[in-house]
Amino acid sequence: MTALPPLLSSGLLPKELDLASTTVTETEVEIIPLQSIERVRLLSGIYGPFKPPQPTRVPLWLAIYLRTKSKATILPPEWMSVASLQSHLQQEQRNPGFSDLPLHWIGVSNALLQSVASSDLEDSSQVRSLIKDLREIRQSKILAGIEMINPVHLEMTNIGLHEVAELRPFFKTAFDDLKAFSRLRYESQEAQ
Repeated sequence: MTALPPLLSSGLLPKELDLASTTVTETEVEIIPLQSIERVRLLSGIYGPFKPPQPTRVPLWLAIYLRTKSKATILPPEWMSVASLQSHLQQEQRNPGFSDLPLHWIGVSNALLQSVASSDLEDSSQVRSLIKDLREIRQSKILAGIEMINPVHLEMTNIGLHEVAELRPFFKTAFDDLKAFSRLRYESQEAQ
């Protein structure tokens, strides 16, 4: 049983989306091993061998695990650099569309900034601030796009998984209302 209103309990919660973002296999980051580790066989695959200081690509969840055990440092994804985030922020400010961020950008940034890996990020406070600014600009664009809803088509390319989840309850209600309105209009036309 959840304390959320029924309208909001139909989708995934932000913490669940954060977890999903760290566990999907396509979310990989590079790590720098701090000690030699032979190949590790896990359910999701075989990883390693890990030889310092050679960078290795691993799933985000494994990178965070190795970082918490002080066995590796995490190299953040390129899009999380200050320069890249500033570029995305400028694109968001100048263009009506959404900049091309990864599908799991919010979950990945939350995972890296809220874990021991935040110390591996260069200028983590500025990265945090830029991500906050990006979220705010994108949310305002999404709200502006809601005004353009019609019963046939709505296009918002390059929005992330968290952004979709935040909108899902609203869109479900809006589309249900539009369908009901269209049905009533159709019935009134038939009655005439």
